[in-house]
Amino acid sequence: MAIVKMSKFTLLAFNSQKEILLENLQKFEGVQFINLQEKDTEELDFLKEANEYKKASEIDGELAKVKFSLEFMNKFIEREKGFKAIKKGKKNLKYDEVKEFSEKNDWVATYEVLKKYDSRLNELKNEASRLQGEIETLTPWIKLDASFDDLKSIHSSDYFLGSINKKLMEEFLEKFNNEIEASYVEKLDEVKDEINLLVIFHKTFSEQSNNILKEYGLNKVDLKYSGKPKDIIRDYKEKIEKYEKEELEIIEEVKKYKDKIDGLEIVFEYYKMEENKARAVENFLKTDKVLLIEGWTPEDKKLELQDILKQCCGNEYFIEFMEPSAEDVDNVPILLKNNKLAEPYEAVTAMYSLPHYDEVDPTPILAPFFFVFFGMMLSDAGYGLVMFIASSLALKLLPLDKPVQKFMRLFRSISVSTIAWGILYGSYFGDAPSLFIPGGIKPLWLDPALNPMTVLMVAGIMGIIHLYTGLGVKAYELIKSGKVLDALFDVGFWYATVTGILLLLAGPAIGIQSLFVVGKYMAIIGAVGLVATQGRSNKGIVGKIAGGLFGLYGITGYLGDILSYSRLLALGLATGLIGSSFNLMIRLLGKGAFALIFGILIFLGGHIFNLAINVLGAYVHACRLQYLEFFGKFYNGGGRQFTPFKTKNEYVNIIKD
Repeated sequence: MAIVKMSKFTLLAFNSQKEILLENLQKFEGVQFINLQEKDTEELDFLKEANEYKKASEIDGELAKVKFSLEFMNKFIEREKGFKAIKKGKKNLKYDEVKEFSEKNDWVATYEVLKKYDSRLNELKNEASRLQGEIETLTPWIKLDASFDDLKSIHSSDYFLGSINKKLMEEFLEKFNNEIEASYVEKLDEVKDEINLLVIFHKTFSEQSNNILKEYGLNKVDLKYSGKPKDIIRDYKEKIEKYEKEELEIIEEVKKYKDKIDGLEIVFEYYKMEENKARAVENFLKTDKVLLIEGWTPEDKKLELQDILKQCCGNEYFIEFMEPSAEDVDNVPILLKNNKLAEPYEAVTAMYSLPHYDEVDPTPILAPFFFVFFGMMLSDAGYGLVMFIASSLALKLLPLDKPVQKFMRLFRSISVSTIAWGILYGSYFGDAPSLFIPGGIKPLWLDPALNPMTVLMVAGIMGIIHLYTGLGVKAYELIKSGKVLDALFDVGFWYATVTGILLLLAGPAIGIQSLFVVGKYMAIIGAVGLVATQGRSNKGIVGKIAGGLFGLYGITGYLGDILSYSRLLALGLATGLIGSSFNLMIRLLGKGAFALIFGILIFLGGHIFNLAINVLGAYVHACRLQYLEFFGKFYNGGGRQFTPFKTKNEYVNIIKD
């Protein structure tokens, strides 16, 4: 069975053993805890919650310091990016190595220095920003060739600094100069539709002057500075330059800490481990001396778990293993285990939903169909070869994480199917061989563009096999659970009905009348059976018949499902025809150096685009055929993934001893 059998365990251990127990279970990576604190069980009322909020809070504080240090340095220290970073991968360290290094590393001193640098940088930026704002305020008045102090020191006169609308300027000047004898008006600057002015008038004309200023809507500005604007601006700019220089000096000092980054990343992993342990305790219950733990572990890891408990607890523990009960079925975590051929296709299943514990894992069943369907939709040997080489090199040369490795193995697998279908269709980067070989390379089977109906018929047959397989799995699950009659009613009659209709259509088409007769009787028997049984859960004879008729209406869904497989033809044609279109463009360029250069560019650009867009299309539609047409016949899903208590490995791969 592809779903790994799980055992539920109950573990009793002393509180004094908690730290060493959690450490060893974290290394084991084979248990998932059950949250006992969420259970509402009267039998457990004498137990208390085993929380470590204070410890978790302290760890979070230390983790925040390490995270700050890394993020702060990453702002200024250039790290390897792109392919180089991927190729380098993560450092591999053992659990105990991470712990020992972190406990000895004086990372706090590094944090404190970096924190001071950060504080000073913030001060410099804030002060520079403030001064820049002051400069922007003073710039419109830079032509004022007088000190603000001098203006304030005039005892016999008042002054006004403000702006007026450009359209009112002439009228204002005329009136102000005529009515205010002891006055002076200077135009300082023009900003959009406003003109900045300095207005000086004798105090004996203060009331009259202010009335005119109000009449023409002059906006007064209050500038509380000492000195001339241009001198103040110059001083502020010099200070900003000084701050910027100091900022650069600090950044250079920060860069000297580059060799601390690797160590801080290890420390980060250590505190993540500690945080994980502290949070794990929130699943447990306890008395003053005893700890109660429940969880799940794979059946084949029970002995290894017991060995670990003996190593860390001696004989001072009690553990009991149980088979999942009927109440547990919905909560059993799911771990899939398939052979090397089917394992990459677990990614396809997981994208939809993991199976329930009492379901069949669809992965090994969908794998061959996905393999064939994807290849048939992409169907180009050249593209398949590119995919195979790229995925193989990635797996061989790059230190990829396990999920990415699985995805690369999936693409390497379906690239083989793509190559095979490309050879059958005679498609190699479209009809690229014809650019060099008269007539190109002939298809091993047929050209889908010339024989679309043949390919459509093959696609339909594949669809029928796919749907029948899904129904077969449903029958298997029903029979396995002892519902033999349900298998007959919900699968057997559908087999008879759909097969009968197909024979009814096929008999006259191929000239075999007996198939028509057999199909007619099969369809009638199947239809009558469906009407009689599909409403069996309804109450009353009318309800049962109505339910049966509604169930029979589902035949339209089956016919629609079969038509869905026409995409196997459509996408295969699209790949080949688009590729051939780019090749045609190259032919139209003619010969010569110009044609060669642009031909290469069109070939590379066009086929990379075609590959990318059709790989995506083939993948999406291959998934669609599984999720809608296939899974809809038997699969419920909704299983929760087995998430063992383990390290996180954000910066470092923590490997088992």
